[in-house]
Amino acid sequence: MFQQAPIPDLPTYQNRVDHSPKSLRSSIAINDLTSLRSFLSDKLDESNISHGAPLHLAIYLDSVEAVNILLQAGADPLKEPEFLDLPYLTTPMGLAARLSNRTILQKIWQHINPDISTYDVEGFDGCLVEAAQYGDIAILGDVLRWSQSNWSPESRSRALSAAAENWHVENMQFLLSEIPFEEEVLNVALAHVTVNKPCFEHRDQTEAEIAARSQSIKVLMAAGADSSKPGPSWLCMGEPLLIWTALCRQLHNCLKALLDNGVDPNITNSQGQTALCYLGARVKRDTIFRRRIEDNEPTEDVFHTLLASNASVLHQDINGNTPLHFAAYGLPLKVLQLLLSSVPVESQRNALKMRNYNGETALHFASAGGQIGNITYLLSRNVGLDINEIASMGWTPLLRALVPTMPSLARTRKIEAAQLLLAQGANPSTSTQDGWTPLHCLAMNPSNGNAERIDRISQLIETLLSGGICINSRASFAFDNPLNHPVRKHRVQDGIDYGCQESQYTESPIELGKVLRSDLTPLHIAAEFEALDVIVALLRHGADPAAEDSDGNSPARLAGNSNKYSSSSEARGIVITMLIEAGGSY
Repeated sequence: MFQQAPIPDLPTYQNRVDHSPKSLRSSIAINDLTSLRSFLSDKLDESNISHGAPLHLAIYLDSVEAVNILLQAGADPLKEPEFLDLPYLTTPMGLAARLSNRTILQKIWQHINPDISTYDVEGFDGCLVEAAQYGDIAILGDVLRWSQSNWSPESRSRALSAAAENWHVENMQFLLSEIPFEEEVLNVALAHVTVNKPCFEHRDQTEAEIAARSQSIKVLMAAGADSSKPGPSWLCMGEPLLIWTALCRQLHNCLKALLDNGVDPNITNSQGQTALCYLGARVKRDTIFRRRIEDNEPTEDVFHTLLASNASVLHQDINGNTPLHFAAYGLPLKVLQLLLSSVPVESQRNALKMRNYNGETALHFASAGGQIGNITYLLSRNVGLDINEIASMGWTPLLRALVPTMPSLARTRKIEAAQLLLAQGANPSTSTQDGWTPLHCLAMNPSNGNAERIDRISQLIETLLSGGICINSRASFAFDNPLNHPVRKHRVQDGIDYGCQESQYTESPIELGKVLRSDLTPLHIAAEFEALDVIVALLRHGADPAAEDSDGNSPARLAGNSNKYSSSSEARGIVITMLIEAGGSY
């Protein structure tokens, strides 16, 4: 078991109470039943932030007489405190079960005298859930026996999940022996075993904790839990548990336990992506908890664990992407080569040359991720990927290096990656089928007017212009269509949301509630995307601030209408003023 029933610091509270109690709580604290009766009032259920209602305090202190007096006076054994620290939050009845106090729990049960309708009353099943999570087998058996099988399937499911979350192996085994559970309930309970514990952000797990968690996984899988099914979205992004446990450092032992119990290391999500794909793309659980997730990123050990269980680095998802593609995108060269080592030496070069179904190689991915080491390696003589490989829709590694890509990993390295590719022979005059040049792709990256960055962008633009790009080249882009609501969401399926969202809009504009416009220059795009640094650099090199797109919009007008600026940003006004002063119009 992970945690014993939490108990507040009652001795400190009792020591503060003198021998002449002045309140209901102080009477309970020193077990003065005469005073207790004199302080009975209509505020019997009023909460205290440290230990709950008076009935809670009496149960903590194992005062059967005080419990009896309070119940007879009308105290509610099913009322959860309004204000209480989360670890102690439970009903009085649930607390008695949590503490395995059979005498008090039985007294409360007899006081309530439940009939069949009572089992639907809010808070009543707390005794079953608390007994499963913290109590001993005897008290759990009592609660099951007294109920005469009247607990609802939902209450039974909550009890099993509570025992699983606390790694209470004995209670899980007991529940499984007494109650038939559907596979879906077992799957949810298995997911609860993997719930992150905040304490492990500050300390390592003990051997006993590792053993209890691993045994909990073994028990539930032996009972029929299927870890290949998607887990709860609130816990593991709706992905199979193996993927979720691989992503979190503190769940490494859960990953091992799943693999030790026969789980396929190549289990996929709805997009055919495996745990190795997620690790390569460095997908985060939730941006709201970014600090915690960054601290909990997996170590190199997780790759060794998966490879030792024969995880495939060549498995292709529904888009043809492999773990090697994602590793080239999001992982350092050392880890990319570790994954590659699982492939026979004579096949490694071909593995790196594999294309996805859009014709992209690992070099496209490394460029999109700004992985300088990976780009250098993939262009080396030992591998020799084509630096100007043209994928579907005209995408080359240089274009991928500059366009914003999800998950966003490379914003600070995009210019460096592009400069490296150009130095190695990338064609600067390349463009997509929609006319996107490297300048258009560069212009889609928001920036804030940093002088050093402006100089670097200016140097890159100069290199691109010397290679034959027209600074006022025209392209087609997708914009919101106020008359057309999206037919489908931008994310077609769950899984890794990889790629350039803007290019997805141009490929399926109607379905995504967009409308295509043409004749947009790089300056138009920079104004639309709040790319202040790029605007300054483009104007330095002669970009036309008066150019109009197919709808007659100037760059300044796009800046004024763009929904990509934050409402509090001063950048919109700065951009519009800069463009008008340069000769543009609104």
